[in-house]
Amino acid sequence: DSSQTPPACLLLPFRVPTDAPPTHLSPPSLTPSAASRACRNGQIKLLGRDNTQALLQSPSPIPSKFMQFADGQGVLLSVNTQNQIEVWDIDTKRLCYLHPFEKQITAFTVLQKSFYIYAGDSFGNVSLFKLDLGQRCLVDLPYCIPFAESYGSTANGGNGVDVAFVSPQPLAESNRLLIIFRDGVMTLWDIKASRVVFVSGRTTQQQSHQEEKNVTSSCWACSKGSKVAIGYDSGDIYLWAIPDIFSAENSSSSSNPNLPLQRLNLGYKLDKVPIISLRWVPSDGKSGRLYINGFSEHAYLYQVLILNEESESRIVKMVLPITEACQGMEFVTGLSDPNKQRQTVLVLLLKSGQICLYDDSEIERYLLQSQSRSPPTLPSHSFVKQPYGDSGINVAKFYTSDRTATANEDYFSTLASKYPWLLSMKDKGQISASLSNIHKTRNLYITGHMDGTISFWDASCPLLLQIFMIKQQHEDNTSSRARITSLQFDMSSSILISGDQGGTVRVITFKKDSSDNILSILQGKQGDNYDARSIKLKGAVTSTSMISNSKHFAVGTEKGIVSVIKVDDATILYQKQLECRVSGGIASLQFELYSHNGYDKDLLIVGMEDSSICILEEETGKLLNANPVQTNRPTRALLLQTLELSPNEAPGSDNHDTALRESLLLLCTEDAIRLFSLSHAIQGMKKITNKKKLNGSCCFVSVIHGASSEIGIVLVFSNGKVETR
Repeated sequence: DSSQTPPACLLLPFRVPTDAPPTHLSPPSLTPSAASRACRNGQIKLLGRDNTQALLQSPSPIPSKFMQFADGQGVLLSVNTQNQIEVWDIDTKRLCYLHPFEKQITAFTVLQKSFYIYAGDSFGNVSLFKLDLGQRCLVDLPYCIPFAESYGSTANGGNGVDVAFVSPQPLAESNRLLIIFRDGVMTLWDIKASRVVFVSGRTTQQQSHQEEKNVTSSCWACSKGSKVAIGYDSGDIYLWAIPDIFSAENSSSSSNPNLPLQRLNLGYKLDKVPIISLRWVPSDGKSGRLYINGFSEHAYLYQVLILNEESESRIVKMVLPITEACQGMEFVTGLSDPNKQRQTVLVLLLKSGQICLYDDSEIERYLLQSQSRSPPTLPSHSFVKQPYGDSGINVAKFYTSDRTATANEDYFSTLASKYPWLLSMKDKGQISASLSNIHKTRNLYITGHMDGTISFWDASCPLLLQIFMIKQQHEDNTSSRARITSLQFDMSSSILISGDQGGTVRVITFKKDSSDNILSILQGKQGDNYDARSIKLKGAVTSTSMISNSKHFAVGTEKGIVSVIKVDDATILYQKQLECRVSGGIASLQFELYSHNGYDKDLLIVGMEDSSICILEEETGKLLNANPVQTNRPTRALLLQTLELSPNEAPGSDNHDTALRESLLLLCTEDAIRLFSLSHAIQGMKKITNKKKLNGSCCFVSVIHGASSEIGIVLVFSNGKVETR
């Protein structure tokens, strides 16, 4: 809808689940479809409307150093560290074009609307490209701004100087380009006339008594393009006058163009803290706010100040109380409810990888109140919950209340629009759903982590939204950091069973409130909203199983011990030691009601890590098959699950109905899939009804259920291949 203003989007680095640190924040864009963030292995994460997400995978694991959208065109431009310009189609998630560049790209700017692209290089030249939207490629244009022409006759004896920044001049974007070199020299270039209009900044390097410094950041400091702010690695911040489009060419002749208009002494120079980023935001006709980020290995400082037209006026500033260095900043506007007032959010990328948000209107209010006698209140902030960043997930379970429920795209769009956007500061944590709706439409995803925490996610939308987290505790209230190795959750009784690497099993019972809100059980702390009981077993917990509303559950350990435990007091009902052909423990546990020829029996089916199958009597733990069903040679079991065929799932006469309804055991190992007869397994007989060898080494298997009675399996291989059968 062209009548609506599209939401702003943000480019930021993706913190992958490795030790690769984040690098930078890139400028926001006004595309209506997606935002993106890049990481060091060539991946780009897209965050789109309605909290949808997608992943772009570059053919080579190369980091990006520049990224920018072609606004409203569904195209993302990225420059990698090998100086290749990538053209991505956002809708198809495809790399359409790769443009090699012979020199090192040191500055990169996309002119929106016209989609011309300026690339500055390490030799001081600026090249021009055109984005062909139809072909999704770049076209070289016969236009270049050579270093010798833009820098001038005193060009370092012919040696080039890095182009630090290239930026179109405000109000003259198609005709004038400001080129700032790394040594501080800046040139205003007339594109149509192909000549220099104005040169400034030479004294920053050419006066021998001055300390050498390099440009590290820059931004326009007024809306008409007559003032630019430049930050240096020495901690200096200078404001320079630039002739705007309304001025005569020699309008600056009355003042020395090689002297800055103003020097800002804000404390960075004392410790030589480089100014790594600058942003200017207009506030009214005569002033604006300058956001200054200084960062080095030994010090950091983030300040905001009011910048008036009168350079002699008193500087009003504030220091943002961040607890660690900021490595990048951007502004995002219009991500909250479109029916409400548009909100501008300051996004800060911290050194640890966390993303911190500030409401820019609160910063402006603080600065204005600082000029009055009323004591200002520090702006509030919040941190972005990054659902897929450095998660450390060790085990996960997915729960859905109605496997046959289907929903169209409009339903998901409506549901997703109710969620707070990832970078919105408003309405965070206001997600709610009734119990009746949960059983129809909602999905719950529970993850156990390497540090001992358990997280609950609302998986009703493509964006997994974290809604609660439990930090496990010992009986003395100290935190347990033992790795979570097994999880089971019964939604109807609101009971969670967890096991960890240390052998501790916890029974967590959530309390429901009177509002019948299923997610309300996941709010609060132990004692108020849930009770926890624990028991210590021998060996790390490897598997758990429970039946809905049952009074007991089963736990298997790496020592090959099966324990059946009471839910109400976490005491052991019985234990059974099972032998394994090789070193290994219990891989799978499943309770099963077995019916055959009018004979009903409650079973506990045990899968060992070496692919042996043992069947116990549920109440007593008696071993029913003295000879466990085994594969010919030990192989690691990935999944053991009972399946039952319906009469309409296979052709056959009435004489074969019994066989068709017979329960089967699905055993998935690293190299094969097997189906065993359960009735024969109970008698200690191995009857394989089907076997398929796998092409490759399988590392994960899961059962999936279709809208009808169809059952499938998903296999993930060690080489990254995924199969469904």
